[in-house]
Amino acid sequence: MKCILVKRHEAERIRQELISLNLLDNEYAPKAAQEGIYFPVRAEFKDFKLVETNLKKRTPRVFSLEESLRDKLTPEELVDVIKSFDIIGDIAIIEIPEKLEKKEKLIASSLLSIHRNVKCVYKKSGPMEGVYRTRKLKFLAGERRTVTEYKENDCRFRLDVAKVYFTPRLSFERERIAEQVKPGEHILALFAGVGPFPIVIVKLQPHVKIHAVELNPDAFKYMQENIRLNRMQEIITPLLGDVKEIVPAKFVNSADRILMPLPKGAEKFLGEAFLAAKKNCIVHFYQFASEQNPFEEAEKLVANEAMISGRKAEVTGKRVVRPFAPSVVQVVMDFRVK
Repeated sequence: MKCILVKRHEAERIRQELISLNLLDNEYAPKAAQEGIYFPVRAEFKDFKLVETNLKKRTPRVFSLEESLRDKLTPEELVDVIKSFDIIGDIAIIEIPEKLEKKEKLIASSLLSIHRNVKCVYKKSGPMEGVYRTRKLKFLAGERRTVTEYKENDCRFRLDVAKVYFTPRLSFERERIAEQVKPGEHILALFAGVGPFPIVIVKLQPHVKIHAVELNPDAFKYMQENIRLNRMQEIITPLLGDVKEIVPAKFVNSADRILMPLPKGAEKFLGEAFLAAKKNCIVHFYQFASEQNPFEEAEKLVANEAMISGRKAEVTGKRVVRPFAPSVVQVVMDFRVK
């Protein structure tokens, strides 16, 4: 049976992500071993290697959204159901195609019945918009609330899914960067949201100093709460305000590492990143890009801003983070400022 091997401390977070992407093969039961947890998968997942191991078959039961709807929708309708969705804490956020809007409550109820950890189901009612990159949501089933608690890498995050931008699909990125951080670094987390990148970093490497900048007052409030919740007040300093005002005033030539996970438009702040960067500072720059040439534009933007700033940028890594829309992916480019 094809599986991925997951560290125990991240098993629940990975399980939820596999479920949301419809990649967990529920015909077989996961297996705990000394080296971690083996999860049966339908296909490749991120950078995990596929391994073969023997797993026990489960007692037949409905585990997938598709299975639960098979007797409730026509074959044509079943094809249109979007199988992937986000689970943030105990809230599921799904997409409903226009053709299936009359069946949206049925779909939401089915999702509640098969995912017992989910207590609320909302649907996306439009794209992310506005300066805070939030999205309108429509309540479909379960408890009528938008505040939840999400767990990742032994960290706890309280947030309101209707008022802040948050995605569990960057969990691998948060751990990837945290594992690169060295003791003594001063880290500047731009567009910090409710604090996931800074808090995961400190969980894995507590001997750092982080300043986390956020513009959205609601996200800033939850970041303050999450810093207290994870007992990191002495390490992470949250700052409410505009990156373009805060960086020139407080952080010129001061950062060893800079995080730029803005969902859209991070390129407009590359100048501030170069301004804040010490020599040999590492910058993690995220951007949406064409699936066909995912890194071409990012490389041009960074090279151009380096020239304007009178610095040099050496690319140290680049990867496609996740698919985002048809022919659109999110990428990250890591570069060193010289």
